Amino acid sequence: MWLTFAILAAILWGLNYALAEKILQNISPVTLLALEMLVGAICFISISFFTDLKADLITLATQPKIRWLTIAEVLVVLIASYFIVISIHRKDATVAGIVELIYPLFIIFFTWLFFHENHLNIPVLIGGTLILIGVFVISFA
Repeated sequence: MWLTFAILAAILWGLNYALAEKILQNISPVTLLALEMLVGAICFISISFFTDLKADLITLATQPKIRWLTIAEVLVVLIASYFIVISIHRKDATVAGIVELIYPLFIIFFTWLFFHENHLNIPVLIGGTLILIGVFVISFA
């Protein structure tokens, strides 16, 4: 089931980038992000309220390590969202999206650096190499 969710996420991210490119011809990146995050906050706080919010708030209050990781992750998402929207606005959705595809390489690096976990194997190395080659081809075209 994880693969289905990952594919659906990829499809929706593709649609998101295509829509963002058109929207950003008429409104600012900051306004688009503000609207996305406002609606997202309302939706997910509502869902969380009826599911795990109370337990999760207790976890965040009682486990400082999880609290700091969560704060860091939220800040990273905000900054990354800003950078990708700016790159779509200044170039186009296709090129920005393809260049962003190098993020799995950084997942490997940061997972190893911060958590001392290694998920590398031959298929991951081959896939990562192909991604890098694709980004280089597009960047220098």
